[in-house]
Order: sequence, then structure tokens, then C-alpha cells
Amino acid sequence: MKNYLLVFLLLLSLTLTASGLPNIIIIYSDDHGYTDLGVHGIDGNVDTPNMDALATGGTLMKAGYSSAPQCRPSRCGLMAGRIQNEFGFADNKADAGAGVGTLPRVYPAGTDMAGKPLLTIADRMKKLGYVTGFSGKWHCGPNDDKQLKFDPRGRGFDEYWVGPMTAGSTNLDLEGNLVPHQKRSKWPTELQNRVILQGKFAEAFVTRNKNKPFFLYFPIFGPHVPMIAKTDPYYRSFPKQNYPHYNDEQDDVRRQGLALLKAMDDAVGSLVQTLRKHGLEENTLILFAGDNGAPGKQTHNSEIGSWNGSNNVPLRGVKGWLHEGGIRVPMFAYWKGKILPGQVINEMVTTLDFTATAVALGGGEIPAEFDGVNLMPRLTGAVAAITRSQPMYWDFYTGQAIRMGDWKLWRKDDTTVLFNIANDPAELTNLIYQQPERAIEMGNKLDAWVATLPATARYNPAGRGRRMISSLGGAPADVKPDPRYLIPYDNPTATPYPAAVLSPAAP
Repeated sequence: MKNYLLVFLLLLSLTLTASGLPNIIIIYSDDHGYTDLGVHGIDGNVDTPNMDALATGGTLMKAGYSSAPQCRPSRCGLMAGRIQNEFGFADNKADAGAGVGTLPRVYPAGTDMAGKPLLTIADRMKKLGYVTGFSGKWHCGPNDDKQLKFDPRGRGFDEYWVGPMTAGSTNLDLEGNLVPHQKRSKWPTELQNRVILQGKFAEAFVTRNKNKPFFLYFPIFGPHVPMIAKTDPYYRSFPKQNYPHYNDEQDDVRRQGLALLKAMDDAVGSLVQTLRKHGLEENTLILFAGDNGAPGKQTHNSEIGSWNGSNNVPLRGVKGWLHEGGIRVPMFAYWKGKILPGQVINEMVTTLDFTATAVALGGGEIPAEFDGVNLMPRLTGAVAAITRSQPMYWDFYTGQAIRMGDWKLWRKDDTTVLFNIANDPAELTNLIYQQPERAIEMGNKLDAWVATLPATARYNPAGRGRRMISSLGGAPADVKPDPRYLIPYDNPTATPYPAAVLSPAAP
């Protein structure tokens, strides 16, 4: 009888431990410019009350970074918890041993862990006792892999809706029931908006697993192109825009971008309401970040170009660049009753920290190879500052960069610049002449890291980015500037492009 009692108590203990695991949701937006989170207070036309409420009710990270200025590498980095170059995945067109654009299952030759399994965050959370869910844009390989190796099913996700638009694959219905793997494309009228549909699948996953610890990755597909349809109710009800530096076509693109952001905000808000409905809000950590900055616009070839209607004001540069506009993203964390409300963190935070935080919070040990840190001590106020053992590095076909403390060094071709990025987030004033020793130290650290990368995952000055002109030199003379970027030269403030970088005279 005594042995039976001991077994019962052991099982009860294990049950209580499992049920005590917090739920974790990572929301990852797409080509979402720094301007376009209302709580930033940059543009009054941005209408994101639900996301703003989470940011103000939790912690807003004002210096949040993605690990790449492009979608696929950024997402693969988040999945692996590492700077993606370290496993050979440098850009959208990279082949790290599993085919172009596909997150490999094993570390490729030439990497520090060659031949070892490359686990995703979903793999790791599943091992920790979580049911794992996915809804949205995958972009780390095929969406529906017949071999079941490289789509979300093969990368650790139990339940899923995989579809950037309204056609995709799922094993879940919108009532929260499991169904055989199937393709779906037809929906009721109210679900024709892709981000609303993705949100409803996220809600269905939460509803289905309300009594289990769950990990949900919700890579919502917006405000990336394609633009929201002009027949969509969100576009039709969103006010017309009238920016002084835009023509009618540009104003309309901005309206489309803002309307899609409004739909995204409603999807996020509805997901939070689902958590509240099931009494889960106080046991759920929500982490939100963009995958990279907004793309460019108003080039010499087109007044629209690749623009998706989102903006990076007041940061310099766009998607594809390692200037702040390409890699600094909207970012916040929310957990009612656990994270200090109203907190603002100005220190560097990266999306790789999300991976490390999830693993640690789930009871796992952060792998030694991870490039992120556990944010929970900082978010809860247990510590006053984030401690990092290494800088953050970036290597892309448009250059290389390192951020170490308050400082950022950027280089391309024969140009190397140094900024105190905490004081000068707009990257206006090059301090390399005033801080030559610091520049040498940071450059050496960057060199040492780059030397560990596979040759195919390193910046090549003669390669793909050789004809791309950095925005550090200012806008072309015939581009009409956004007045929100103009600098009052009697009292310069960090509002960058189209102003050129200033270089103090060498001493």
C-alpha cells in the first residue's frame, strides 16, 4: 500500500509540474517598420490599440533587433536560436544543405556543429512537455512537404495552419478539432482577410489546448506585400491619407499598409480575448517582434518600388540593409502579473533572445551554442540590466555589422563607420575618428566571428550587394524628403535619412 501511495504522489507531482508550465506565444510580423507601432508615438495615423495595450501593459523594447534584414534568414535564426550565418543560411537564396531557402535538419559542413541535428524551438519545446502550434507564414522551407521533413510538421509543430494567404494546409479546424492533413482555400466572407484567418487558427489552437501547456508560433503575414485588397473592409473603412511628401498613389499605398496593420492588430487583440475567455492570460507569455524593417520606396525607377506601405521613421535605411531601419523592429513582451507593466527597455534585445527565453521558461537549459539570453530576469525586474557574454553580429550581402553595448560598427566595401547607437539611433554621426581604438576592437571581434562562418555565408564585396548604394550618403537629389526625417540643424536630433552621415575632422 505504501508503494502505491508513493507512486501516486510521484505521478501527482509530475502532473502538477507539467500543468504549471506557462504557455508561450511568439508573434512575428513581416516587413513591419519601426514607425508602425502606435505606442512609439512616431506617426499618429498608425492605429494599433491592441498591440499598444500589450506593450504598455508589459515591456516595450525600443532597441529590439532581428538577426537579419530579410525574411527567411531572420525566421530561420529565430527557429534555431542562433545567428543564421552560423549554420550557412545567410539570405533568402541560401542553400545550407537542404535546398535553397530551406532550414537544414543537420548542421552543414564547415560549421561549428557539422553533422549534428539542427533543432528548432518547436522541437525543444515539445521535448519539454509542450504541445506546439503554428499559424501563418512558414518561409523556412516548403509549406507542404511530401517527405514530411521541412514543413512545420517535420520541424516540431504538432498542430498547424500553414498559409501566407488564405490557401494553405492544416490539421486543425476553426472549432479547435484535429482533422487529417488537408489543403484548404475556401472560407466564409469574413475570413477572406489573410491575417484575420491566421489569427482564427491561432485562437483555435489555444482553445483546443487550453488545459495543456502550449507553445504557439504565430508568424502573421503582414504588412508584407501583397497589399490588402481595396475591396477589403479594413481598407474601405481606413481613412484616406494625405502626407505632404507623397503623391496620391503613395498616399494610397500608405493607406493599404496601415489598413493591413489594423487588421493585424485586431487579430492579435482577438487572440488575447481568447486567452482571457479561457482564463489563460495570467499564465501566458506573449513575445512580439518584426522579422525585419520595412522595404524601400521612391527609387529612381519607381515611386513605389518594393514598398509595402510601412515605414521606418526615424531610422536610416530599409529592409535588406544593416542600418537600423533594416534590423531594428517593433518589439514588446506581455505577461499579466509577471512582467512589470509600463517598463521600457532601451538596451539591445534580439529575436534570438525569444528562443532562449522560451527554452529557459519551459524548464530547459539554454544550449551553449545559442546567441540569445533569457530575458525573464530583466522583464520581471529581478535584474536592472541584461547581461550578455558576446556582442550581436550581422553578416549580409549588403555589409557586416556588430553591436557591442551602446556601440555599433558597420562596414561595406572600403567604408567603415562607428556610431554610439544608444545616443544616435539614426546613425547620423560617425565617431570612428574620435574612437579609433574602439573601432579597431570591434572590427577585430567582427573579423574573428566572420572567420568561423562557412565561406558561402559571408559578405562578399564582389558579390550580390556590390551595386547597392548605402543610404549613409543621403537621398538622391531628386527624391522629395519625408519631412519627418528633416533635421533642425540649430539643435540636431536623431532623425536621419535623407541627411548624410557627418564625420568629425580627424584630430
